[in-house]
Amino acid sequence: MTAPFDLAVAWRIYPGVSKKPLIHSDDKFALVRTSLRSFQQSAQGLKISHHFILDGCPPEYEELIHSLFANEKHAIINTPKIGNARTFAKQIELLLAQSDADVVYFSEDDYLYRPGEFGKLHRLITSDPAVDFVSCYCHRDIFTHPLHQHERTVKYAADHMWMGDSSTCLTFMTTKRVLEETREQFLTYCAGSWDCSVWLGLTRTHLLNPAAYLKYRNHPESKRILRMAWKFGWRRWPFLRKYSLYVPFPGIGTHLEEQFVSPETDWLAVARAVEGR
Repeated sequence: MTAPFDLAVAWRIYPGVSKKPLIHSDDKFALVRTSLRSFQQSAQGLKISHHFILDGCPPEYEELIHSLFANEKHAIINTPKIGNARTFAKQIELLLAQSDADVVYFSEDDYLYRPGEFGKLHRLITSDPAVDFVSCYCHRDIFTHPLHQHERTVKYAADHMWMGDSSTCLTFMTTKRVLEETREQFLTYCAGSWDCSVWLGLTRTHLLNPAAYLKYRNHPESKRILRMAWKFGWRRWPFLRKYSLYVPFPGIGTHLEEQFVSPETDWLAVARAVEGR
């Protein structure tokens, strides 16, 4: 039976500002409003079922969602400031339990999207069986961090360029089938692993290459990430195949941490357009 929706999205929304965002650095409500509007403008043409996890949010956040998504299917789950890891676990639970869509998306509240382009992620993952995970975000680490310096596949599909990569953040698209296969690996994040370490366990980048440990012996952060991947993942790896992850260039969306926005896009101009300024 064909699923009634193209995509099911689970959002994590928290009222506090973390790190230093590019926009609305002192107003999380305004940042969330812009993020949600940008997603809607980017995802036009897709039929989407939304699940919002509001973690300790005041009532105006729920009012905003009902206003913006009045014509889209949405549900709201309020949680009492249970934190990043537990709301991520809740996303996994919600997306596996829903039957609206076979394609699922994990979304955080501090991203900005380019208008009309989000559908490219959906087109890629539904047209290419070799794609297991796809991110909207082209992180600057791809070009600067030692762990991202590796051979990669490049695809030209869905009117965009995509690069295979070793890891990303916790905003990404996959299918229910792949999420079910990888659920326990993702849940290691909730047990104390890091997002990069979780992804290395899925993409198998560097972990089984003895030369990598010599290569990164003088890079403390890389060593810690690799150790964390082994600590939390090695028991599961024999039961998991190697998974593929693709990221767009240029980015279709960006995490809004000021130092790490996706290159090649004027994100302040995108934000102004979203806000009608």
